[in-house]
This record gives sequence, C-alpha cells and structure tokens, in this order.
Amino acid sequence: MKKVFGSFILFLLGCVACSSDDDEKMRIGYSGKDISNQVEIVRDAETKKATMNVTTDNEWKLYAGPTVEAIDLTQIVLTGTSKGEFNLALDADKRYIFQFETKEGQALVAEKRLPIKGGYNFRDMGGMKNKENKFVRWGRLFRTDEMNKLTDEDLTYVASTGLLTVVDFRTSSEKEGGLGGMIPSAPDKLAVSIKNTYDLPISAGNIFSDEAMNKIRQGATSDELAEVMKNSYIELVSKDEYVASLKTFFSYIQDESKLPLSFHCSAGKDRVGVVSMLIYSALDIDKETIMKDYMLSKQYIAGKYDRYVMVYPSIGPLVTVDEAYLEAAYTTIEQKYGSMNKFLTEVLNIDINKMEKLYLY
Repeated sequence: MKKVFGSFILFLLGCVACSSDDDEKMRIGYSGKDISNQVEIVRDAETKKATMNVTTDNEWKLYAGPTVEAIDLTQIVLTGTSKGEFNLALDADKRYIFQFETKEGQALVAEKRLPIKGGYNFRDMGGMKNKENKFVRWGRLFRTDEMNKLTDEDLTYVASTGLLTVVDFRTSSEKEGGLGGMIPSAPDKLAVSIKNTYDLPISAGNIFSDEAMNKIRQGATSDELAEVMKNSYIELVSKDEYVASLKTFFSYIQDESKLPLSFHCSAGKDRVGVVSMLIYSALDIDKETIMKDYMLSKQYIAGKYDRYVMVYPSIGPLVTVDEAYLEAAYTTIEQKYGSMNKFLTEVLNIDINKMEKLYLY
C-alpha cells in the first residue's frame, strides 16, 4: 500500500533541533529492541524521490534532520500503524537522517546507497551492527567509485552531507586515461564542502592495470583473470608500499577534523572493498556481515563495464566481485600477520578505542 504525504513535510524537515531538554537529546539514537531491519530508506538517483519501506505491524513514528545531531524530536514527520511503502516529500538536493520509533525500540536510518546519477557505488558506511550490538555512525564515512562524472545535482547533494575529505586510491593512469582513448581522463569533481583531498595510489585492484591488460592481450581465460584478481587482493594487504598507503589512510580517518570523509577508486569494489573490510573489522563487525556488504558491489555496478565486456568477454571476473577475492585478503592477513587484530593495531597503527569512539553509537 502506497501513501503519499504532501509538501508540508518540507517545512517540517527544514526545522533544526532546538530543544534544550537534555532528556530529549538523549533519545536520539538506537535503543530497545533492534528494529533497524524493519525500515529502509531508498532514494532514486534520477529523481531523488525517497521511499520508506516499513515491515512492522506496530505503530511507528518518524523524525528527521539534516544530521543525526540535528534530528528534531519535537516534530513528527510521519506516523503509521502498519507495514507498507511510503513516499517521503523531501528536498531533492538535500540529504536527511531519520529516527524510526515503535513501542519496541528506535533506530537511525538513511539511504545506504546515495542517489548519485554520475556514479554507481556511492554508499554511506553507517547502519551496520557489530558483535556488541553497537551501530556504525551514519554520515561519517562514505565509500564510492570514481567521482569524475558527478552532475551538478550530485555535487549539491553530496555537499549537503557535509563531506570534508576525499581520498583517491586510483593511479595516475586511471585519472589521466589511456588505452588509445578507450579510457578517458577522469579527474574528480568535488562538492563545495570538500576542504581536503589526498592521493594514495594503489595499483593492485586496478582492473585496467598493465598486468591485467597484458594477460588479456595474451588471451587469458576467465579463470586466469580471476586469479589476477585474487592476487591483487593479496598484494593489497601484503605488499609494503600498499600497506604503507593503508597506514596513511587510517591516520586520516582517525583524525576527527577530516570527517566526514569519502574514499574511492574506479569501481568502488576492490581497493575500496578491502579498505571497507578493514574499517568494519576494526569496528568489530562480523565477517559474514562484511562479506554481504562487500558483495553488494556486484549488484550496484552492474552495467558499468558492459562496453568493455562486449569487446573482451573473458574480463568478466575483473569487473565484478567474488567472495573468493576478499577471502584471499582475509587468509593473507591471518598467515602473514598472525591475526586481523595484529594487522590492524600493530601494522596499520589503528587505535581501536578511538575508532569505536569516532564511528560507533
């Protein structure tokens, strides 16, 4: 059942939390039973139309704000008594974070995949639950594919997240283009909110690297190219120069003055996939949950490389994700460093307590 709510919601969403009541402010966040799986927000990349899917039969209320801290608990945006699909009348150029409440509990929610026309894989890393039933903060870390095709509307929307920092894992050849013009130059387009940009080039995971292209020219099979991908994941967590880049990256995300922060490569699936796995591991997210999140790239980037696959059908393994790839990174970490925790804390210099403070509710 679909219910449409009028534009008066825009006025409500424009309100900023103004209550000085400490008890009210303490209510923002997660509490009671975990109901985070009972609600989902989805926004369409073309229209920015927002839809809320509710799967509980309990009475519910919805509050909103431009950030978690600014959710206005004095204004109910929507209320309902059953499950269903509900359209939210939101400003197309603004992002909102919501608090969803029932008699059983409350949870924070926003769209996981941002409605970006000029990209495929732009995601908020928030909302994930760890082993201690704590949740990753919304709006602090974003992972994405290349940012060179963002439209003006995309840039306005990204700016509304307050994004301050962008870290780029692409190599110079990925940014400058190549393959006889087959790959165009791809400089990032940056939202006005961005104050810091950092280049940490990592070749492993570049699906158009010299190694991959040489294999293709030599007539490599799909199985052989799948091995290239596995080896790139192994290199990502074992080759000294790449590990040094990872260490530098984690120094950035442990600096609160650089947040919110986005990190990206070309497809947002391999280099970004491994880095996301490491972040979630540092926040004590279980492996199964991390793997499911990693595999979402298979769905999100579908179609992105179709024109290349038409020319080189064997490259299928290069332009998707596979659990075996990420498993190769996990195995290498265990074998080379003894444990994930040792790799995170002793090699990458991650302060687990600081990470929990910065990124968990």
